[in-house]
Amino acid sequence: MKNNVSIYLTFFILFYFCYNSSEAQSSSDKIKIEITETLNVWNTIGKINNVDEVMSQFDSSENIILVGSDNGEIYRGKKQIKGWLDQLLKHAGFSWEMNKIDIDYNDNTAWVFVEGKMVVNWDSGETHKTPYRFTGIMVKKKGVWKWRLFDGSIPRGE
Repeated sequence: MKNNVSIYLTFFILFYFCYNSSEAQSSSDKIKIEITETLNVWNTIGKINNVDEVMSQFDSSENIILVGSDNGEIYRGKKQIKGWLDQLLKHAGFSWEMNKIDIDYNDNTAWVFVEGKMVVNWDSGETHKTPYRFTGIMVKKKGVWKWRLFDGSIPRGE
């Protein structure tokens, strides 16, 4: 009888840990899918030269930061970022070939690292591709992931 209780208890413990492990994995996959979808929306919106749509992808906090790939491109707060985007998107749309995406998160905060190419589509019809990386911090508010920090860079020597 004691042996049967030990066996049942062992199976129960194994089942409990396996079930909780798969549930945690499922939750992790779900969040990574949400963030990947947010990156795809970011990619789509960047192509259409609409500053308001791009700004809608940022958190509502005034502490948002965008760091561009050129020297001195550091913009803090909605006003500075929007001013820079107004100039940037005046004659070009941007998208990314996202070849490598790493995502990690903790509760409602996530970081992303994306490596690939930046694609610039000029209003003249010309397209330019360059190796590009971006990292960022995203926050989830009201069920939606938004940029809190975006930092883009062109790898040295490329």
